[in-house]
Amino acid sequence: MSSLTLLDWDPTTFALLQQQLTRVISQPTTSALRKLWALLEGAEPWLLNLTRLPPKNDKDKEYIEKNALELPSGTTIRVTGDLLTTTNTISDALSLSQLYSAVLALQAESHRYQYPSRSTPEISIYLLHQWSLDLLVFLEQLFRVVISQSDELDTHFEPLKNFVENLLGSKTEQGTLIDNILSQLDVLHSKLSSLLSSQSPSGPTFELLQFRVQALRAEQNKLASILGVLAEGGRLGRGQVVRILKWLKKVDRADGVVGMVGASLMAAWKPLESMDASDGRYDVAEDWCHDIKFLKLASSLTLQEQWTIPRLREPIKLAWSLFYLSCLRHDPSVIQTGIDQHEIEGWLLDSVHNDALALLHAQVVYISGGEGAGEVDVLVQQGNASEVGNNDFLVEQVRGLVDILAGKKQFLRNLRNKEEDTGARRSQVAPPAAHYQNFLRLTGAVYKSLPPDSAVELWENSTFTSTVLDSRNGLPGTAFWEMLAAISTGPECSVLCYEKLKDTRLPWTSLFKFYQHYIEIMPHIYEPIKSTRAASLAPMVLEDVEVCTGWTKVLETVVRWSPAARAALLQSKPQPLGVLFEFLNCDNVPISLKATILQAITAFTKRTSDPSDDEIISQSLSSYEKITYLNPALDVRHLEPGRIPQPVGWLSRMEWAENEEGRYALSRAYVEYLTELVPSPGTVAKPAQVVPSGLRSKLVNTLRRGAYQVIDGVFLSLKTRRYARDSERWEVLDTLTAFLEKALLSFSMSELLSPSASASSAVRTIGPIAVELSEEPGFVILLRLLSDPAVFAVLASVLDSAAQEGLDGQGGKREEVVSRVLLRVLRVYHRVLEVQLVFAEVLLVILADSARNPTYPFKRPFGLQPLDNHILSHLSNITTIALLVADDDPAISYIATKLVATLSASPVFNRTDIFQGEYAGAVNRLAGILDASDDSIRISQAFVRKLDVEGDAVEDQEVVEDEALHGDVKKVEGELGMVTRSVILDILVEGTTQDVSSPNIAHFLLGYDFRHRDFALQSGGSSCLHVILRQLLDGAELCGPSGDGIIDRHPLLGAKSAELIYQLFSHPMTGRATMGYAMSVTGYSARQLASIPRRCVEWAGEEGPSGRAVYWDGSVNTTSDVLVAVLEFQRWIVSSASLEAFSYDGHGASAARIAEILFYGSAHDEDELDGEQPQTPPLLIDLLSSFDVRWEEPELENRQLEFFAGFGFDEFKRAGVEWWDLKGLEQGMKAWAKGLERQGAITPASAPAVQSEIIYVLQKLGGKNKETDVAIAKGNFALSWNELLKISLAMLFKHINPDEQQILLFSLLDQLLLRLLGADELSPGVGDVIAESVLVAMTQLVTVLGVFEGVNLPVELLGKILGRVVDGATRPGTTETARGNLYAAITQFLTLISPQNFSDSQSLAPSSFSVTDSTPSLLRTTLTVLAGKKERFIPTLCRDAMDDRDVWKTECYALLGGIVGLCQGERERFVLEPLMKGGYLPLVVRSVKEKEGALLECLGPEAENLHAYWVFESKLAFLLALASTRKGAEDLLDSGLFEILATCGFINVQIQASEEALDEVEAAEILARQHRVLGGVLGLVARVLASLHRGTRSGASQAIGFLNAHREAVLALIREPQQSLSTSSLEECRTVVSILALVVHKVSSDELHSLSSFGAFHMAVLATAAGMFDRTQWVEAVDEEPKLEGDILSLNQSLLSFLTSATSSLKSGSGNPVFITGVHRSHSSSVKYIASAPSVGTAVNLLGELVEKIQEVGGEWEVILERMEEGGDLDEADVEKLRNEYIGDSPLSDDLIKSAFISKTQTLFDMIESLLLLIWRHLLFYANDARSVLAPSAPQVRPDNLSITLSGSAFGASRSQELEGNRQGAGIVRMLERVGGSLSGVLLRVGDLEINPELRRLATSSSSPSIQGDAFFDMLVRRLKELVGGLVGDAPAREEGEEEGDALMF
Repeated sequence: MSSLTLLDWDPTTFALLQQQLTRVISQPTTSALRKLWALLEGAEPWLLNLTRLPPKNDKDKEYIEKNALELPSGTTIRVTGDLLTTTNTISDALSLSQLYSAVLALQAESHRYQYPSRSTPEISIYLLHQWSLDLLVFLEQLFRVVISQSDELDTHFEPLKNFVENLLGSKTEQGTLIDNILSQLDVLHSKLSSLLSSQSPSGPTFELLQFRVQALRAEQNKLASILGVLAEGGRLGRGQVVRILKWLKKVDRADGVVGMVGASLMAAWKPLESMDASDGRYDVAEDWCHDIKFLKLASSLTLQEQWTIPRLREPIKLAWSLFYLSCLRHDPSVIQTGIDQHEIEGWLLDSVHNDALALLHAQVVYISGGEGAGEVDVLVQQGNASEVGNNDFLVEQVRGLVDILAGKKQFLRNLRNKEEDTGARRSQVAPPAAHYQNFLRLTGAVYKSLPPDSAVELWENSTFTSTVLDSRNGLPGTAFWEMLAAISTGPECSVLCYEKLKDTRLPWTSLFKFYQHYIEIMPHIYEPIKSTRAASLAPMVLEDVEVCTGWTKVLETVVRWSPAARAALLQSKPQPLGVLFEFLNCDNVPISLKATILQAITAFTKRTSDPSDDEIISQSLSSYEKITYLNPALDVRHLEPGRIPQPVGWLSRMEWAENEEGRYALSRAYVEYLTELVPSPGTVAKPAQVVPSGLRSKLVNTLRRGAYQVIDGVFLSLKTRRYARDSERWEVLDTLTAFLEKALLSFSMSELLSPSASASSAVRTIGPIAVELSEEPGFVILLRLLSDPAVFAVLASVLDSAAQEGLDGQGGKREEVVSRVLLRVLRVYHRVLEVQLVFAEVLLVILADSARNPTYPFKRPFGLQPLDNHILSHLSNITTIALLVADDDPAISYIATKLVATLSASPVFNRTDIFQGEYAGAVNRLAGILDASDDSIRISQAFVRKLDVEGDAVEDQEVVEDEALHGDVKKVEGELGMVTRSVILDILVEGTTQDVSSPNIAHFLLGYDFRHRDFALQSGGSSCLHVILRQLLDGAELCGPSGDGIIDRHPLLGAKSAELIYQLFSHPMTGRATMGYAMSVTGYSARQLASIPRRCVEWAGEEGPSGRAVYWDGSVNTTSDVLVAVLEFQRWIVSSASLEAFSYDGHGASAARIAEILFYGSAHDEDELDGEQPQTPPLLIDLLSSFDVRWEEPELENRQLEFFAGFGFDEFKRAGVEWWDLKGLEQGMKAWAKGLERQGAITPASAPAVQSEIIYVLQKLGGKNKETDVAIAKGNFALSWNELLKISLAMLFKHINPDEQQILLFSLLDQLLLRLLGADELSPGVGDVIAESVLVAMTQLVTVLGVFEGVNLPVELLGKILGRVVDGATRPGTTETARGNLYAAITQFLTLISPQNFSDSQSLAPSSFSVTDSTPSLLRTTLTVLAGKKERFIPTLCRDAMDDRDVWKTECYALLGGIVGLCQGERERFVLEPLMKGGYLPLVVRSVKEKEGALLECLGPEAENLHAYWVFESKLAFLLALASTRKGAEDLLDSGLFEILATCGFINVQIQASEEALDEVEAAEILARQHRVLGGVLGLVARVLASLHRGTRSGASQAIGFLNAHREAVLALIREPQQSLSTSSLEECRTVVSILALVVHKVSSDELHSLSSFGAFHMAVLATAAGMFDRTQWVEAVDEEPKLEGDILSLNQSLLSFLTSATSSLKSGSGNPVFITGVHRSHSSSVKYIASAPSVGTAVNLLGELVEKIQEVGGEWEVILERMEEGGDLDEADVEKLRNEYIGDSPLSDDLIKSAFISKTQTLFDMIESLLLLIWRHLLFYANDARSVLAPSAPQVRPDNLSITLSGSAFGASRSQELEGNRQGAGIVRMLERVGGSLSGVLLRVGDLEINPELRRLATSSSSPSIQGDAFFDMLVRRLKELVGGLVGDAPAREEGEEEGDALMF
């Protein structure tokens, strides 16, 4: 078996290594290096073997047949069945080990999503070759870093250097790494030859074959590249050089790979004098100089031995000869080899004579894409393809040879002289040897392939220049001019060329004399002025054409690159531009020469920022118009296209002349000339070129003519033209698209959009601006594109064919010219989409408006439509653009991605559509087009591929994108990969927002299945979502960050990615599937929280940080964008975790881990701690550091504005925030400056000062924008953190140890309050969030501490927390929202002292706080804190309660009520002193009336909100709490409470729902609000009266006034139970009766009977009592609603209290009874007889019912008590009864049940006692009444003579005298007898009550405030028994002392 770990093979290993190495180089952190070492350890065996893989062998075959494969994941698989068949297929096809083939097959199955239409063996081939190429790419990258850049690496890279040394020093079976490279080059060549010689299949099989050919060739190229890196780094030893020479000697081919191997030798034995001593090769070469044996062997192989390909030896011989000469000069002892200098120079000349230079020239031309580069067969072309990097390496080595030969004394001179001499002697039959010309050609080809100014050293080589510039023997040939043009490229080289040619026999004046000669003798095509000169009709001599062409190209090169040379040439006479245009006008001049002339003219016309540019362009335009048009002065700017005259002369002949040849060089040159005339567009980094007003009309006139000529004469005729070669078409398209692109980019409508910013806007209106824009060529092109389908059709076909060219030609390698065309077409598309809306909806509308454009009428084209519609009619464009996202050219990929992003937001494509046969319903149009296309998988994978790129962070993406879209894209090409990734993320983020209701392109790219019913993720696919999750989770582990994560490397991209995941989590369509996958498969939230950055990351860009992020414990040097990105990243991660916890209710798979991270930190468990990993604080607390982070950057010095002092900056400011639109501001300021210049206020000389002031303003306001952006990001993060706090405390806190919960909460509150009270000012909104968080934490703390029931509370800590919360509420600058939350937090805190129980059945006002015995310490601490801060706290609280906003008034009043509840005693009331001293309480009372209108609105059906209602409720709660003490009630009385309430109209609101109520639910809500308001007011009145009762100030008179003010409403409330029984009516009636009972003692007897006064209330109460005392009147209602019985009982209790109070003065002959007898009393006034009052008999019956009830309660208690003692459960019937009659909806508990029974029993005893007293009083009253009638002389019946009176003769006489006496008295007596009879039985039952003794004791212990126990009750029963006995003649005997005691009781 192989020594390689085959089972661990992973196709992504070396791709990951590439990314990790790039990361280490850019940001060499310790974690990144550690991860790289770990990956390298497993990759080393594979690196040593390169592409050599284990072959087929019996051991592996036997192994897989007998053993199961155990994969790294732990899975065990046995290779049988189909898997075995596939394994054998792969093994046979690739000649690989069966074990390795099995692993390949398994990996292929796991990567099937990338190749869905391929078989497993085919996928294996794809994976294998991709892995091999990744390996070689990584190895090359590694060698370049360590070998080529070793001096730049610090000590951290020493292990990496050692690793490379081990690789180079290790040996395998094939030898060293160099030996492996050479042997594998042969093996790969054999495989490649075998594939190329096979029969070419078709379809998918051909694609696989094509891929294999490309892959094998790429591996060959990469192996050769590695060899070149080693050679250039001086890592080739003697033996390896000899090995390479032997390999070259035997090689039988001469392709790019062989050339690269030869170039490696050239790099290795570079001559010593051409190397610096620090070069790694110098020491090696110097050592070779002393090794004679090596020199002999190498010389023999190079110079003497025969090679398989002799021509291949010549360049090697040439290079070796130069190296050997260098060795001789360095060490004369080298001559020991037997080869002296003369001999080696002979070998050198021999190589030249054997066409070494020609061979090198052919090779350079071939790899440069010149002549001879084309191949007919695609596969052969792909099999011979070379790599760009290898080509550059080869050219560089050839350049070294050229430079050495150029500096070799007499070498070139001898070559030239010999060539000239031979040419002069030799006959013309055999052409002379052209070695010198070959050298010139080689030099030209080399330097043409190099960057500009590469030939500076060559120009400074006098040996070279003196030879090549010597023209004594006539004009040079073509090779000379090509070479001269090539080495003149670049600013420095062009100047050197210009200067040196002036001093030769080829001066520039000679060139122009040459032109003038032909101008004079040749006919002119068009002559404006007729001439009589005789012209020669003979064409130019061919030699003259070649010389003129070459010389002119040199002129064009020099002028283009050197502004100084251009300026100097333009000073010469005659004027060069005129001469060139005259020569262009000559007839019989070849088209190619004319094209060269026009290119030179274009070079002269090029703008160079020189002041003379405008003059030069003007001269050029004059000369051009003169020879091109009949009427050059004609103004065509506003002529219709059909009226513009056609060109004449050379331009009119150009088309047919070129059509004959099939070459269009002149057309290209003409379009290039027009393109150069178009002003360059502006970008963020560079302003647009400005055309002076004097030149503008002429320039626009020419360009407008030219635009129509280009579109109609060239562009639309592309398909009809004949092309001599295919590349000719693309070259024409190259120039055409360049013109279209530049014209569109320079067409700027920014001034049109902001004309008000101009200082001269009053003069320069929007109309003239629009007219000027309509004159530009960009207007013509844009109008034709949008209105002429034929024009767009050409552009669309070019896009499709150019994109397809990259797929069909050269194996996916697109020609450079085609790539340029494709890129420009894409940029044209984007530019049109960018400006079309303003163009169509603004500019054309203005032009069509005759009021704004009266001079030049404009008609809107009929066929005008947006580009989106044109693209929609060419659907192939859409898929083409999407496929181009995967293009290898970063610029094309980026523009394509931007186009997809633009189309995704287009109204045409971003809409739903029906795809018949594809989807069941409507889907997004763009997404449907892409998903339904045949290339949908390729499109999706294109985005995946571009999203999965890695590179350096882009410092300023906006500038890069602007340059890529509007400037020179090549400048930013290296950064476009990461920008493309960002744009893709933007597409995904924009497509998944909450307002998206249907699938779109974002869902398509993210891998969601449109056709799936539940919108699920596609199974097993690699989509953008998988890539993003992998990127986010890279380096994020549960134990914490394991390396540099995405937020460390790319903060902006990390923030976008995190935002995308959150949006997917939160969206209804994607939330379920995404969250489930992210949680269960990746553990997303837990891992992200564990590794989330707790501080901002440092900026590692080239420009350095622009400021710093300041935390409380330090600062971080970074940029504001990075800080904002980190804050946003934290926000989205926190929000995602919150959403996950909420969605799974705290029970998700990661819930416990998330809770641990949030509340403990990353190393809570002891077994997780080690010495290297310090324990981190809880994440929830540590993230608070982001709340107080500040952005700081160097301040700009303030300066006075000189030019923009009157500028309107506020127009560009965002409302309500310190943020300015800097783009619009810059444009506005520039427009302002232009206006000032037009007005003459500033001169052109002031331009630098103006620009400086603009820069200052932008920098100053840019700093403000940064601060605002950071503040907004902090606010957003604070909101997310607050949500996490709420959810974690509510749903995840249960995972925390209860013993640690309060510690965490105290720590959390401490940190929150630390920031709230910190010295630094918080960002807007952050303080509000902190205050809300304090409330949340306080609520949870109260819940946690509530289980202690007030025992063992951390009083000291609680006191400190309370004090800091109060400080926060009273801190200056705290917002109302923050104070409201803090008030609520204090309210929650106070519940620790006395929790409040709310019930729906209670009144709206909660019960006040009451201090319990269990919390005296906390109460004292609380009062101490409040007392110390009362002077600021109470006034602040009161002011907030009474301001004009209703939001937090509820909390203010609730807190006031809570504080009042604490201060029930006189000692505590000093805390409330500011309430009255500051006059706040009267204001609160008056506010009841002031807010009456708002409250009335809330009580109606049309209430917009219920703020006023809730505030009123809270206010009543506060007033009720205040009224619960006597002092508080007196304060309310002094504040005029009753007077204010007497004026309130809401009490008179009719308690019913409006007819306009929408439904029963709304009506019920309205009724409930009305009842609660009324009940609350009545309860407040009752509470005040109860607190003042029987005091010196009872408030009764004020209360009576209140009652009289609302007489009708009060009467209605009293009578309502008689009409409708309900809980609310009974409660309100009870409260009113209680009020009446409390004030009746202040009512005189007359008022009590006056119907116009209190008597009305009295009579109403009596009537209600009659109904309520009679059970038969309400028993049916109680049967339907059992809960009403308890309410009726409470009402009856209040009624009895009122009746008792009303009859306190009831005496014999005086007072007013409340129980009637039914007997007429003639001697009394009629008012005493109230027919509706209850009778005495009714009272007796009620007494009997109460006795039965109390016995029933006692029985129930016995049953409950027995079950409680036995520990049994209650029956459902018992529970229901308990809830209906005793405890309501409160939770069941033994104490609650006991309290309920005691309360119920006490109520019944009180009622029985009251009834006994009332009956006693009325029996005595009526007994005296009867006595006065029947026996006036008898003594009055009194308690002290009760027995005597009842048993005396008075009543006996009345009975014996019944027939003679008063019948009325007799009726009373009979009534009394009947009552006595019925009462006697009741009294017996009362006396024999069978009730639990303990229950009775507890119930009667406080039933009477004057006598302890139930003595008063027993006395009443006993005296009534005596009274009844007297009435019925059976008076019981009285015991001694009882009469005196009873008298005292009464």
